[in-house]
Amino acid sequence: MKVLCKLVCSLFLLFQAGLSYASDSLNLMLLPDPYGCHQVGVEMGINANSTLGVLGRGSCESDRPTYGAMNEDVENTFSRILVPFRYSFSGVFKDGYFVQGLAGLEKSEFKSSLGSTSNVTFASFAAHGGYRWFWKNGFNISLMGGVAYLQNIETSESIVGGEDSDVVKFLDKNTKANIHGGGGVFMGWLF
Repeated sequence: MKVLCKLVCSLFLLFQAGLSYASDSLNLMLLPDPYGCHQVGVEMGINANSTLGVLGRGSCESDRPTYGAMNEDVENTFSRILVPFRYSFSGVFKDGYFVQGLAGLEKSEFKSSLGSTSNVTFASFAAHGGYRWFWKNGFNISLMGGVAYLQNIETSESIVGGEDSDVVKFLDKNTKANIHGGGGVFMGWLF
C-alpha cells in the first residue's frame, strides 16, 4: 500500500501543476462495472493531443473475478487505481479516435463461503483503442477495447480442509499473472 500512497501523492502534485499552468478543462470520468464496482476518476489535457488522469475504486464488495467467470461461492473485496494516458488523433476533448495506455495497481481479497481466503495484488497494464464522442453540454462517451496484463506482485492464500475443488481452481486462476482482453465504455463530463 506504500506504493499506492506514493502514486496517489505524485499524481496529485502532477495535477496541481496542470491546473496552474496548462489545463483549460477537467473531465470527470465513470467506468461502469458489470459487478457493481464502478470506478471514478478525472483526466486533464497535458498537450494538444494527450490527456493524463487517475481512475480508481476502493474496497468494493462483490463477486467480481480478476478475469473470466465469477464463482457463486466466492466474494471479493476489490480495489484498483489506474493512471490512464490517452492520445487523441483529432485533439484533446474532441470527437475522434484515440489510443490509451493504463498502468496501476489492483487488489482482490477473495473469501469463499467455507472461509478459504486468497489475497492478491497485481501491477496492471493495459492498451486500448477506441472512439470518443463529445456533446456541447460536456457529456462524453468513450467506447474502447484492447488487451490487459496483470502481473502478480503479492499473494497470500489459506485454503480450508474440505473446500470445493471448483473454488480452489477459481482462487488459483484468479491469483496468477494473466493476459486477457478487455473493453468498456467510459462516461464523462467535461467542465
